[in-house]
This record gives sequence, C-alpha cells and structure tokens, in this order.
Amino acid sequence: MKERLVILLVTLLAILLIFSASNVKFERGLKTYLSKDNEIYSEYLRYAKHFEIRENAFLFLKSESVTSEEVLGYFEEIKKRLKDVDYVGSVEYILLSKTFAIVSIEIETGDDEKIEDIAKQIERVLNFVPKPVGLNVQKTGSVFLWYEIEREMKKSLGVTMLASTLLMVLILFLTFRSVVGSHYAFLPLLISILSVIYVFGLMPILGIPMTELTHGALPILIGLCIDYAVQFQSRYEEEKWRGINEAINIARRKTGLAIFLSLLTSVLCFASMSFSGVPGLGYFGLLLSLGLIIAFILTLTFLPSILSFDKHYRKISGENKERILKIFVDLSLSKSRAVVSVAVILLILGVILSTQIGMEIQHKKYAPQDLEALRLFNELERIMGGQSTYVIVTSEDIDESYLRERFNVERVEYSGNLKSIYISTKLEDYDDYVRTYNEIRSYINFLGFKEFYITGDPVLDMEIGRLMTEGQQRITLICYFLIFVLLLAIYRSIKKALTPLLPITVVIGTMNILMFSLGMKHTMMSITLNSIIIGLGIDYSIHMIERYYEERKKFDVTRAIKRTVERIGRAISVSALTTAAGFSALMFSNFPIAKSAGFLSFVAILLCLIAAITVVPAFLIITERLNTNGLR
Repeated sequence: MKERLVILLVTLLAILLIFSASNVKFERGLKTYLSKDNEIYSEYLRYAKHFEIRENAFLFLKSESVTSEEVLGYFEEIKKRLKDVDYVGSVEYILLSKTFAIVSIEIETGDDEKIEDIAKQIERVLNFVPKPVGLNVQKTGSVFLWYEIEREMKKSLGVTMLASTLLMVLILFLTFRSVVGSHYAFLPLLISILSVIYVFGLMPILGIPMTELTHGALPILIGLCIDYAVQFQSRYEEEKWRGINEAINIARRKTGLAIFLSLLTSVLCFASMSFSGVPGLGYFGLLLSLGLIIAFILTLTFLPSILSFDKHYRKISGENKERILKIFVDLSLSKSRAVVSVAVILLILGVILSTQIGMEIQHKKYAPQDLEALRLFNELERIMGGQSTYVIVTSEDIDESYLRERFNVERVEYSGNLKSIYISTKLEDYDDYVRTYNEIRSYINFLGFKEFYITGDPVLDMEIGRLMTEGQQRITLICYFLIFVLLLAIYRSIKKALTPLLPITVVIGTMNILMFSLGMKHTMMSITLNSIIIGLGIDYSIHMIERYYEERKKFDVTRAIKRTVERIGRAISVSALTTAAGFSALMFSNFPIAKSAGFLSFVAILLCLIAAITVVPAFLIITERLNTNGLR
C-alpha cells in the first residue's frame, strides 16, 4: 500500500510540474553573463540610464531595381505602418546600389521583453504589406537577432532532449539489459526523465531563467540522473535471490551511502560554479545540483516502490564487458611505471598549454552562425564597416580634440552635466580589447583627468573574458579544496584522499592538450569543464579505491586490483557511458557553445573512466612497492 502511494504522489507531482514548466522564462544578453554587482556592468547600467540606449532593426531589399516605383512605394507603406508600432523611431531608406538597399529602423528602447514584442510586430507588418514581384526582403539587426536566438533555443532544447533520451535507451539496451533483463532495463531512464521534469517545472518557481548557458543543463541531466538508479538496481539484482524486500533493503543500505557520497562530491563541484561571477553559470550549476538531488531522492523512494512489484529473476552476466576492462587493467599492472610516467608527462604538458588556449568572449558567436539574422548582421557589418565602440563617460570638461589626435572619435553626446565620447576601433581578439582599453585609460590619465569611466560593448566583452579566466581558476581550486577536505574527513588519510584526485588531474591536463591541438577556444560553458571532471569523474576512482581496499584485506595487490574490476567494472562503465552520452547530446545542438562543451565533456568523462582503471591501479602498485606508510 505504501509503495502504491509513493508511485501515485510522484506521478501527480510530475503532472503538476509539467504545467509549471510552460512558464519558464527565456533570457538572453548581458544580464546572463554579468552580475549587477559587477563594477564594469554597473558602470554600463549607469551610462545606459543617463544616455539613451537604442537598438536597431534592418531590412535588406534586393531586386533588379530597388529604385523602381513599386519598391519605393513598398518602402513608404512599410514606413507608414511601422510608425504605429510603439518605440519605433526613425525609418530610413539607404541606397547602396541599383539592386540593393537597406531600411534602417531605430528602436527607442533596450528592454528585452519590449524588443521581442517589437520584433513580432515588425514581422506582422512585413507579412501584411504585399511585396512587389521580384523583391526579396530579409531581416537582421540586434532586434531580430535576439528574437531568432530565443526561438532557436527552444528548438535546440527539444532536439538535444530527444537525442539524450534515445542515447540512454540505446546504452541501457546494450549494457544494462544483461544485468537486469528486459523487464526493468529502462527503469533508470524513468528516474532520469522524472528528475528532469521536476527540474524543468521548478525553474519558474525558483526564478531560474532559460538562457544560452542553462538550456544545456536539461539534456545533460538525462544522462547524469541515471547513474544512481543504475548503481541501486545493479546491487538489487545481485541480492534478489534473497527475496524482493530483502534485496531492496540491502541495496538501500549498501548503495545508499556510496550514492550519497557521489551526490555530495558532484553537488560541491557544481555549486562552485556560483563563484565564477557569471549569473548564467551559477544557474547552470544549480540546475545540475538540483537534478542530482531529486534523482537521489527518487532512487531511494520511487525506484524501490516500482521494484517491489518485480516478479522476475535473472542471473547477472556481462563477462564480455569485463574482459574489455581487464585489458586496460592488465596494461596498468604490467606497465605501472610507464603508465604513471605518461600520466605525469600529460599533466605537465597540459599545465603548460593551458595558458595558450584562447577565449571566445564575443557572446554573439555563441549563437548558431547559420541564423539568417546573424548571417545578414555579419554582412551588414562588412558593408557598413563594423566597429567596436568604447564610450568615455565623464563629468569633467575633457576636450575631445586631444583624443582625436590618438583615436577615432566618432561622436560626442551630452546628458545633464555628463558627457560621453565615443571612440571607434576595429578589434579582433581579447588582447586587442585589453590593449586598446589600457591605451585610452592611460592617455586620459596623462591628460590629467580623474572623474571618468570607460564602458561600451568591448569593455563588457573584456570583462566577460576576465571572468572566464579568473572564474575557471577559482572554481577549479574551490573544487579541489572541497573534494580533498571531504575525502580527508572520510578516509582520515592523506594518501587515500589524494589518490582519487590524481587521475582526475591527469584528465584535466589531457583536455588542455586536446583543446590546444584542435585550436579550440574557451567559452562560458567550457570553463566549467574542470569542475565537471572533478565532480563526476572522481566517482569512478573512488569506487575503484573503495573496493580495492576492501579486497586488499584478503588478497595481494595484483589479485585485489583484478577482483576490484571484476566486481565493479561493469557498473562504473555503464555509469560513465550514460553520463558521457548525456553530454554528447549537446553536440546535436545548433549552438556552438553547447556543441563544443558537449564534445569536450563527452571525451573527458570517457578519459575519467580510462584513468580510473589505468592510472589508479598503477599508482596503487607503485605506492605499495615504495611502502609510503608515512602518508597514511
């Protein structure tokens, strides 16, 4: 009766949260990357308050003759109807050639919600006014760009969720079915889907928006939330010969603590993302943590309730998968010094190359590059001469003529006692942003002025780059510290606390080598890679070490390691494959930022598994030989 009640309550709550999920708010732009407490962003908001920030929409008109009466009449009709749209300012016709003209539409607001509504109204006007025969009209500009990005986010979320679910079905069919049989092989997927539904439904309740950063968390959770159920159900199958209820109780007792420790290490690392200084990354870590906590609760309550109705018994098999793992273990046993030497080389080389990996700080490049609005926006910049504009805001009487001697001063604006000076320049990368910013600041200081600040898009992008660099270092160090303290408290041994961290550190170094070799740049999502590796990958090493010390009490080193793989190799392999598949679903996204993060995380999780069954045994053998009892 109790089991039926649990199933009913979990199902009803899922239904309610499905309705709640429809209220998820989509956000984009700077506020997802920069906190209002950030000094640079605060200065930009101060500037925006005093000086009118405007957006623009552009229409590309292409025809055999854009100066014909029909095309010009079409423009006049469009202009007339756009004047009735709120916040639409000037509408200008810019002739570039006989066959090409641009309509520039000034939007007199920077409010995200209003801009989305304006974009929809402009689209309605374009759909309503009949086009002359042969005229091609295309939309671009920041207004349409962000509108299309939001639509693409919704589409991409559906694609990656479907891909993640299908990958889970495939992996469970190929690997887990041999453990539990076909009747209950997909129960872990049910736990995962319920966890994601709960997270999605809780987002509007907790005020967590869907952004370019957070939209990748849900397909990832499909893979992450399977792990605990796989561990629980595997132990249940081992003990089922004792009876259903006894097997459930044993599985809950024996795996509950191990799963909880796994949850704790993951949540600690994901929570560290909130120290990055980037709101979107904080939300990303919160969603992952929330999903794992829900999966943990469902694994210990809902899953046993389902299993209580189990009437099937199946002998566990899976020797082929264990045989594959034994190949790696035999390598580490026979070539332990070589394995550790290679690991050290990879680690050192990774540390050296980590400083050579570039950063992608222009968040416009995080969006799908084949979006029509973005493709045309890039074309517009080529035509009009795309520039990056620094804005000097001051209450002092800075004579801009001095600045014209060194910089390209575009214009000057006034608001009360404040003056803003706009300096345009062409920038290519992060170093250009920093160098130009320092040149402007140094020159103004040289002129003797003190009451000023510099803002604008390049300054904001520069700040995003700084947060990426410092944020990655900060969250990595916090992860290491928290995990080491946790392991030290559990094992009461420095050696045992450090051993699981060694293969993880090697994987981090290897990923730096991979990124440098492929010419990949860090993005806002990839800087979380280290915390993901530490938080998730360390579980495989912990499981290896835990079982090794248990077997070591009864057998010699070699036999203890081999028995460890025989007992837990299959479980950690299924866990790693499902987790990796969850991340790989991001590669089906149209967002470059998600694609690269999905690829890197997929490779990293597989490397964590390989490191756990090669580096860990090799290190244990060497330390046993050296008799490093002083570290205990």
